[in-house]
Amino acid sequence: MAGPDEYTIWLERARTGNNVGELEKGYEELLVKVKRIDPITIAEQTDGVYKADGIPRVEIPFLHSWFVLDLLPYRIRAGHAEIDTLPLKVLFMHHIIAAAENQGTAVRVMSRWIDCRELQHGAVLGAHFSRSVNDTLDHFFSLAGEERTKSALRWGGKPLDLGDEAYLFHFFPRLPIAVVHWRGDSEFRPYSKILYDISASNYMPTHGLTALTDFLVHRLGGEYQ
Repeated sequence: MAGPDEYTIWLERARTGNNVGELEKGYEELLVKVKRIDPITIAEQTDGVYKADGIPRVEIPFLHSWFVLDLLPYRIRAGHAEIDTLPLKVLFMHHIIAAAENQGTAVRVMSRWIDCRELQHGAVLGAHFSRSVNDTLDHFFSLAGEERTKSALRWGGKPLDLGDEAYLFHFFPRLPIAVVHWRGDSEFRPYSKILYDISASNYMPTHGLTALTDFLVHRLGGEYQ
């Protein structure tokens, strides 16, 4: 198996307090930026839901769960304890800010799949995945069919008609990811691939896509639960 993924390294820093200051500082700086964005814009640009009953808030789905941005006072909550972490809250705000920057543009999810190398700064993403993710993804697709399906469903995955087998996940409603596998034959070895919608760079910076993908793939493969 590969070593710890980027998200898990962030998480361990948050849990132990080791070198966590930069992450905490980033959280506070991002929260200031989020406060400047109209909540209705946040809901519209992320396909979230603005709710005014009780504490005004915006709810945005995340994989099998959701995040909540409370507005009085401003704070972030998560629907499940396993995602209620400082690193994921930072990534959640990166998504909000990136999505809000698309207001008034024609940017939208196109359901057109591309390799990570075609994204903005995607060469960096591709190099990272070749070292840390591919083996784990192959392990996921080597699991028994029922176990594989159970793992995908646990994180909100749905079967997708790509390759020989694939699953569709939504980090957020406007940030889908496809995990695809080809079984191979006498001429080609089996291989797996991660695909993104062509709009992905408009909804999350590259380092954020890296951490989110690490988070998902290493949990699908059973390395972290």
